[in-house]
Amino acid sequence: MAKKPPSAALRQQLREKIQARIAQLNLTQAEAAQQLGLSAAQMNRLLNDQDIFSLDRLIDAAARLGLSVRVNVTRPYQHG
Repeated sequence: MAKKPPSAALRQQLREKIQARIAQLNLTQAEAAQQLGLSAAQMNRLLNDQDIFSLDRLIDAAARLGLSVRVNVTRPYQHG
């Protein structure tokens, strides 16, 4: 099994926040798709955790739902 890139975890976190925001706003799948500029098929893939969206696209989607995204870059902890 291929190792997932570090960005996969970030994309997953963003998808979860977007899904939670859609639920919080009580948007139907069709309403959310329209607000995010996605097709019905794309919206379905987003809601079903299919990892097809770039970080850029997910950040844009989050912003359209009123969320802000902040990236924190740190150095890995090293035992010393």
